[in-house]
Amino acid sequence: MAQGRVLLVDDEPSSLTSYSKALIDGGFDVTKAGGSVQALRHLKTMSFDVILTDLLIPETNGLALLERVHKMSPDLPVIVMLDKMSNKIVVEVAERGVLQSLVKPISGELLKRTVSRAVRSRRSRQSIIPSFLGHRVDPRIPVTMKATKAKNQMGQMLETVMQGGVVLITKHETPKAAVISIEEYERLSRAAEAKLDALSSEFDALFDKMQTPEARAGMQVAFDASPEQLAQAALEFARKGA
Repeated sequence: MAQGRVLLVDDEPSSLTSYSKALIDGGFDVTKAGGSVQALRHLKTMSFDVILTDLLIPETNGLALLERVHKMSPDLPVIVMLDKMSNKIVVEVAERGVLQSLVKPISGELLKRTVSRAVRSRRSRQSIIPSFLGHRVDPRIPVTMKATKAKNQMGQMLETVMQGGVVLITKHETPKAAVISIEEYERLSRAAEAKLDALSSEFDALFDKMQTPEARAGMQVAFDASPEQLAQAALEFARKGA
C-alpha cells in the first residue's frame, strides 16, 4: 500500500523527474502535472493526500491555483516550493491554506519527510470519526439505519443526532457513514488539532534549524560524501562521544 497519494505540480521537467523519483522511492504514489490546468483536471478526477506545487507555473499563477484548490478541497494539505525565501510570499500562501513552504533545491530526504508529515496529518483527521465510534465513552448504542430509510426519515435522523445520538447509515447491512452532532464534531476536531499543533511546533522548530546556511551546507556535504567519508565521519563522532 502506498504511503500516500501526491499530486506534484512543476513546469520544470528536471524537477518533476527528480522530485517524483524521490517520492516514489519513498513509497508514495505520484501523479505529475506540468501546469495548473492539468493539475485541476487531476483534482477533479482523482483523490490525493497532499499537493506539492511550485509557485511559478504556467497558465494560472500559483496563488490562483492555491485559491482554486482551497475552494475545491479545503482540507487537502498543500506544500509550496519556492525558488527563494520571501516572508511576503510565505504569508500570502499561508492565507490560502498552505501547510508548508520549501525552498529549492530540496533534498530527497527533506521532501519525503515533509510530504509524509502532511499525509499523516490528513489521515489523522480522516480517522477522527471512525475512532470515536470505535471507542465511545457514552454507553448509548448508535442508531443503525439503512440508506433508503434514512432518505425517507431525514427528520427523525436529524432529531436523533441533535439530541446527542449517533446514526449509522448502512448499505447491504454494512455501515457506510456516520452522522454526529456539530458539537461532537467540533470537540473531536479540537482534540485532534491540539495533538497536531504540538507535533507541528516541534517539526517547525527542527525545520528552522535545518534552514540555516550552516545546516544546509552541512547537509549538502553529507549528501555529496562518499561511503568511505561517511564511515570515517561516523568513526570520529563515536570517538568524540566515548
